[in-house]
Amino acid sequence: MENTPVLTTKRLVLDRLTMADVPEVTRWLSSESVCRNLLHLPHRPPEEYEEMIRRVTEQYDAAEDYFQWAVRENGVCIGRMSLVVNRRHQSGTVAYFLAETAWGKGYMTEILTRVIDFAFDELGLNRIAADHFAENPASGRVMEKSGMKKEGYARQKYCKEGVFHDAVLYAILKSDRSR
Repeated sequence: MENTPVLTTKRLVLDRLTMADVPEVTRWLSSESVCRNLLHLPHRPPEEYEEMIRRVTEQYDAAEDYFQWAVRENGVCIGRMSLVVNRRHQSGTVAYFLAETAWGKGYMTEILTRVIDFAFDELGLNRIAADHFAENPASGRVMEKSGMKKEGYARQKYCKEGVFHDAVLYAILKSDRSR
């Protein structure tokens, strides 16, 4: 199977990041609001964003089980979704974020549900997990709406700029699906 195949939802397209996405990625990863709930720090030099995208694009054909999608609305990159696969355990971990202009539209639930379907139906995985900073309950609501169940709380799991952040853990099993 091709790494990072194109996936579609009712309103969005998930496909590979390209160097043409650098201006949009730079714009939304420079936002304090977007980066507040990410390990990423805003306001980096533009060259860092370009290098980040270059590294991602080089991995598409080189790495097995490499899934890094640009989230596109009307052809414009508005976010990113990743799926890290562990074949030995038939599991995956997802991570995501959207530009602030795309918040509150139900896009992330739509995207996460599509990636979960892909992971179970096309990759044959058994478990998909994700977590979020405890200060970001909106991300937990996205996970729940996508069928994930809260599994626990990891105290001080992440350290960002010297501040520890708790994480809320979620997962969905193939057997949890109601289809």
